[in-house]
Amino acid sequence: MHFSILIFDEPDSAALRDEYRTRHLDYLKDFDAQTLFAGPFTSDDESADLGSLRLIEFPDRAAAEKHVTDEPYVIGGVQKRWMIHRWQSHNGLTWRDCPRTEGNIQVMFHALDGEGTAELRQETTPHNLAYLTERADSVMVRGPILSDDGENHIGSCFLMDVPDMETATRLKDEMPFTTAGVFDRVVFHRWRFGRVFDRFKV
Repeated sequence: MHFSILIFDEPDSAALRDEYRTRHLDYLKDFDAQTLFAGPFTSDDESADLGSLRLIEFPDRAAAEKHVTDEPYVIGGVQKRWMIHRWQSHNGLTWRDCPRTEGNIQVMFHALDGEGTAELRQETTPHNLAYLTERADSVMVRGPILSDDGENHIGSCFLMDVPDMETATRLKDEMPFTTAGVFDRVVFHRWRFGRVFDRFKV
């Protein structure tokens, strides 16, 4: 099963991140085969790393949790907070074969639905699906965040490949789920491919 793992850097942890970076990259290499996407999310100008997003396959939630707790950035105190959710890919693409334009930037969108919006999500899903399908060249991967039992859609997570943040913000703001008020907790940041998961560099 696939998981969305969102891990947040602690404030003022840039020096620690630098100290543990080599160990972190070596650790991620061990998960190459099961990683769909992985990389840091950053400030809009990329001057500061704010955390990490991974879309990755594990046999169960316990394995996903162990992956996080064994992460050198977590052990070293760079990251102390995280969110782990089951996730389902709608297009089956990975960092190896996703649509991407050299020179574009990447942006992540991770959102959990508001309380009591299940029916609203269901009503809006066909419109949202059509909206994102029309913009397939700008969406590298997308899919719903799932409840722990995999039965219900409780959010959305996707990665964009766009010319600039203005384009990404417009795509987010005009998305039917957004305009309908489905989402509550939204994490929206510039993102980049991790150093060991970037086909333009590997």
